[in-house]
This record gives sequence, structure tokens and C-alpha cells, in this order.
Amino acid sequence: MKSLVIGGGPAGLQASLDLANAGYDVYLVEQCFSLGGRAVQIVKNYPSLTFIKDFMKPLMDDVYNHEKITVFTNSEVIGVDGEAGNFKVKVEKRPTYVNLEECNDESCAKAMDVCPVEVPNEFNVGLDKRKAIFVPFSYSVPSGCVIDEKSCLHFKDGSCSKCSEVCGGINFDEKKETVEIDDIGSIIVATGFDLFDPNLRPELAYDKYKNVITSLEFERMLDENGPTKGKIIVDGKEPKSIVFAHCIGSRDKKVDNPYCSRICCMYTAKEAYMAKEKIPDATIAVSYIDMRAFGKGYEQFYEEVQKKQVLYRRGVAAEIYGNGDKVVLRAEDTLLSEPYEFSTDLIVLAVGVEPRSDSAKLAKVLGLQLDDCGFFVEKNVYDTCETEKDGVFIAGCCQGPKDIPDSLMQGSAAAAKAIGLMQRCNT
Repeated sequence: MKSLVIGGGPAGLQASLDLANAGYDVYLVEQCFSLGGRAVQIVKNYPSLTFIKDFMKPLMDDVYNHEKITVFTNSEVIGVDGEAGNFKVKVEKRPTYVNLEECNDESCAKAMDVCPVEVPNEFNVGLDKRKAIFVPFSYSVPSGCVIDEKSCLHFKDGSCSKCSEVCGGINFDEKKETVEIDDIGSIIVATGFDLFDPNLRPELAYDKYKNVITSLEFERMLDENGPTKGKIIVDGKEPKSIVFAHCIGSRDKKVDNPYCSRICCMYTAKEAYMAKEKIPDATIAVSYIDMRAFGKGYEQFYEEVQKKQVLYRRGVAAEIYGNGDKVVLRAEDTLLSEPYEFSTDLIVLAVGVEPRSDSAKLAKVLGLQLDDCGFFVEKNVYDTCETEKDGVFIAGCCQGPKDIPDSLMQGSAAAAKAIGLMQRCNT
């Protein structure tokens, strides 16, 4: 009996590894070109400030190289029939047009050099460019380059095949295929989340000023391998003052997100801490609704951030406007019941967690329910892994907002539930 895991972020990776180590064959289906999920866009975790890469890369390698795990990247589950203990699954495996066994780092580099196409780099949130043939990120798994057919001129009008002239692993004739898998005993859904689009709060002027950015854009700037090589640079300049605005797209009924995203308070604290390390003389402030430092060591880390002379002021972000080279955050102090303004070089919007835009599509395929906010529905509040459909489990942020440690823990819990079910089906 086999198990299917949908999603290759922390929860899906941990669930896959636990199932495989228990002796089960696992099929892991990831929609993106690489394993890792959203976590690999983060530089350091909180409160330890350890590099995410040092944890995620070994986990990704362990899963990808495990003899019991078959990984499908750039793929999607398109059909599920049957019942617990005997599901039949259809997976659409899309081509990458690159045979990694016939391609090496040198030929990949040459292929990218000769490619004439440049498009915004999704991994770096559009802060730099990538080619139509590209490596998803520095430690992607599987490693090597892939071709984005949407931007590749060969697929648009046949006008370019330059990469194939310098790399023998290019195969423009590769086609998508449907893989059918029988004898699936259990399914774990770990599809992750999307980030709130701040353009849905037009009063915050995200699309109007270059020095109003999201927390993920700021995170990519902090990365030594990122678009700015670890330097905080906006419009060619290093900011001398930074303001972080909490709860953008969280706890906000006006945008249909009444829930707390759980991660924003602490990732903002971490980013403020790292910003102070990179620009020690910068003035840094945080406009917050409430501080929710609920995890182990989180409150202590929050105190350490304040010791870095990061100013915390309670307030609900109401509006952003320009004033010369500066941008101004207007907020309301909910303790003093009075408005205030921060004039600053850079405003970072701490955007919240949202259900993935394709959750409804997958829910229909699997026969699952979504809650009013769009997250997958658990069986009950005391069992957040099981669903109403026997044999289908959920883990990570597709069930609701949570941080990486909690996602890993829920991935393991879902795997344990799946193992128990498959053992019962075999007796």
C-alpha cells in the first residue's frame, strides 16, 4: 500500500519522510519546479536566527533521494477515485524540457547566458530578472535548470533555440504526461498558502511608491544570495529609517480575512532585528495592533528586539502617502485613541497568510470542504489532521496559518494518522 502527499513544503516533506521511514512507498506531488515551498524564500527562522537553508536543504535532499519516495515536481493531482485504502490517483506531470542527467552546472550556465529573454524572477518577488531557462533558486531540489515555456521564444514563435546549441540536455519535444497510480492507501494534503495582495488595500499605496514594499520583498533583500546580495537597497539607496506595519490582510473583515495569520508578529520582529544588524544607525519602528509572541522563546526574542532600540507603537495602519522622498504611515493609536504619523524612508507591509487560490479546485478533486475563509476543513477542533473524508488528511498552512515548527509537527501527525489507517486497512 502506498501514500500520496500533495505539496512539497515543510509539512509535506516531513510527512513524506515519516511515511517512507515507516516502510511505505510515497508519491510526493509538488506544483513548483522545486521542493521547499514558501520556506525557502526565508533567510533565517525565529527565534533562533538560524539559516533556513541549513535545515531545509538536508530535508529536501533526504526526501528526494529516499528510495521509497517518488517525487513529481512541476506536477498536479488532477483526479482521485476510490476510497480509503484503495484510492486511484491521476497526476499531470508537466515538462521542464531539460534532462538533468545530460546537463551539468557548466552547460546550464551557458544556456542561461545565451537566452535572450528576461522576465521578473518570481522567487525574488520581481526584484530582479531571470531568463526563460533558469535555476529556480540557489539550492533547489532537484538541482539544475528548467525552461518556462510561457516566456520561452521557442514556444511562442519558434524564433529561438539558442540554449539547445550549448546544452545537450535540452529537449523541446518533451510532452506533459498523465501518470496513474493505484493502491494509494492514504492522501495527505499539504499545499501551503498564498500571501495577501496589498493592492487590495489601495489606501496603503503599495503600487504607487517604490519605498513601500512587502515583508517578503524585504526578506529577499536580506538574503546574501538574493537580488541585492543581502543589502537593504530601495531605489538605489540604503534607508536610514524603516517602519513595519503589522496585520496587512489579517484581522481585517473588510478584505474578508478576519483571522490572525500567526506568523506576522514574529517574522516582523526578526526582520527588524536583522535590519538593525545590517544598518545599525537606522531608526526602526513597528506599528502593531497586538503582539502575539506565543511560541517557545518568542517573548524573549521580542524583548531582545526592543533592546536593539526598535520602537514599538500600537496602531492600526490606515493610510500611506508620499512627502517628497519620504513616505508617511498614518495610523491610529488604539491605546491613546489618537492618530499619529511616521515619516520614513521605507515602509514594510507585514502581509498575512491566505488560502491558496487553487484550493477550491483541489477540494473538488478530493471531495473536501473549505471553511468560510477558504482553508481546508478539519474533522473537528481536537483533530486538525483528519478530514470528513476517510483516508484524506491535511497538514500545514492549508489547514490554517502556522509557523514552520508547527507545520513540521502537523506533517508528522498527519503521517502517523495515515500509517495507522493503512495498517488497519491491511488487517
